[in-house]
Amino acid sequence: MNHLIQLLPLLLASTFADKESQKTDHNSSSNNASHKRLKRDWIWNQMHIKEEIDTPLPHHVGKITSSVRNSNAKYIIEGEYANTIFKVEETSGDVYAFERLDREKKAEYELTALIIDRRNNQSLEPPSKFIIKVYDVNDNVPVFVQKVFNGSVPEMSPVGTSVTKVTAVDADDPTVTGHATVTYQVIEGQEYFTVDDSGVISTTRADLDRETRSTYEIIVKAKDAPGSSGDSSTATVIITLTDINDNFPVFKHSSFHFKVPENISVGGEVGRVKVEDIDEPQHRNTRYSFVRGNYRDTFEIVANPFTNEGIIRPKKPLDFEKVAEYQFDIEATDPTVDLRYFKSGGPRSISRVTIEVTDVDEPPVFTKLPYEFKVKENDPEILTLGSVWAHDPDAAKRKIRFIRRRASPNGDYIRVSDTGIIQLPKPLDREFSSSYNITVAAQEILEDGRLSDRESHAQVHVIVDDENDNAPELVYPEEPRVCENAAPGKV
Repeated sequence: MNHLIQLLPLLLASTFADKESQKTDHNSSSNNASHKRLKRDWIWNQMHIKEEIDTPLPHHVGKITSSVRNSNAKYIIEGEYANTIFKVEETSGDVYAFERLDREKKAEYELTALIIDRRNNQSLEPPSKFIIKVYDVNDNVPVFVQKVFNGSVPEMSPVGTSVTKVTAVDADDPTVTGHATVTYQVIEGQEYFTVDDSGVISTTRADLDRETRSTYEIIVKAKDAPGSSGDSSTATVIITLTDINDNFPVFKHSSFHFKVPENISVGGEVGRVKVEDIDEPQHRNTRYSFVRGNYRDTFEIVANPFTNEGIIRPKKPLDFEKVAEYQFDIEATDPTVDLRYFKSGGPRSISRVTIEVTDVDEPPVFTKLPYEFKVKENDPEILTLGSVWAHDPDAAKRKIRFIRRRASPNGDYIRVSDTGIIQLPKPLDREFSSSYNITVAAQEILEDGRLSDRESHAQVHVIVDDENDNAPELVYPEEPRVCENAAPGKV
């Protein structure tokens, strides 16, 4: 059993002090009995004992002693755990521990030593405090401060990029070499990551690709010098690769086909083209453009900032009768891709777009707007002023029928034939009305003879030119009067 007792120099000092005391007492008694008695001193220092001693109890801690030489002297101790954990042999002063000590629970104990006369319990010396220190043994495993650690690192990072830090704590005495010095080691996942002695985890490869594998779960071991209770523990580290913009968008289809009515509004949505970008949404910055087909003045394609889709819109009205189908190529690319980490494929993707314009039954279209006719008043020979004309803009090219819809208060004097001829049933009098207005409707005649519900309108203005057909009249006629003596030639 390896007992730690008081230090050897202190023992020698005790022996020397005892001999000198005896010699001094003898000389004093023989030479001068009236001299004062020398002060008696306690002789010991700190006591030490190893923790967790595996030999049978009790364990010898050390010895307390005094220069007092009295056959009735008795040693006792007081203080922390006195007479429970620690006891003293009252005659010899040997101190024993009756329990195995654990330095991690308590590293030192402070007690008080007393020497008394067993006959009357009177103190023979003043009490003196002493300390029992517990020596550390490497009996604690380094323990990670948490079972699972989390870290992240951008994909494609250079070798040696820091990811996170793990920490393990050893409860042993850090002042004892090797007892609380923790070293770390990656025992699962070492082909991708490593850890230094401070617990910092870093990458060992520069080709970690989030799109191939986004998370890694590695095991790190914390180890110290070998001890009686094992020397290591482990923790799990979950490492997430964060995304960088290293992938170009690719069209999901080599071609897209859309149908759209010719009456779609300018800026309306023709359709959407979709790309696949395996980067995360914040790194999807697709830019669309036309590469073949001269339709930039007819259509535009813009990226939806939320879905990354390309939205095709008309920039001007479409006309089935003029162009029934459009074909052009578009490309998708991402100008923000980090070319340092560009992996494979081309920097752009191309797809063919076909837009089929469908016919819409449009109303007839008048060839001239508005219509204006002039006629002389009171001309009995003028029965026809002219005609209005409209055509079917659709491919069917149906015949048109004309109808008078509305007229000004005097417009009933104007007639419109089914074929659009503007007629006068009788001469017009400018003094009655100088102009006449009517609204003419044009309707398509369907194949079954019915009239289409869709119609268009034209305004017809008739202006009546004046004829000198009225004699002047006095506005306020009066009876003429003359003075009786008026001179000739005067009224």
